[in-house]
Amino acid sequence: MARTGWYMVCYDICHPKRLGRLYRVMKKNGISAQKSVFFVQRSEPDMKIFLKELDKIIKDKEDDIRAYPIETPSKVWTTGGVLESFPLIMPGKSKNKKAPLWKRFFKRIGNY
Repeated sequence: MARTGWYMVCYDICHPKRLGRLYRVMKKNGISAQKSVFFVQRSEPDMKIFLKELDKIIKDKEDDIRAYPIETPSKVWTTGGVLESFPLIMPGKSKNKKAPLWKRFFKRIGNY
């Protein structure tokens, strides 16, 4: 089995409708760092499958999606405190799918 790692996924989408669709998919699958930057935890084969799914949403000549493997989100250099507000772990399957992702993180680690 492939080792699970972190990826920083960044995107630039030209059309608002495609942008909204991609954003909703990313919110379900990652941790938002900025409007168009997410951290996703996956194995390399799963990440390739995920990127192929995202590729179905975009137009190749107009839009851009990039995924950078990183050691951990805490190793990304930042200025400002946005990332410090969230625990950077990916939870397992949550029974409460309606709760926002950040609430599921805190509940998972016992701080909410």
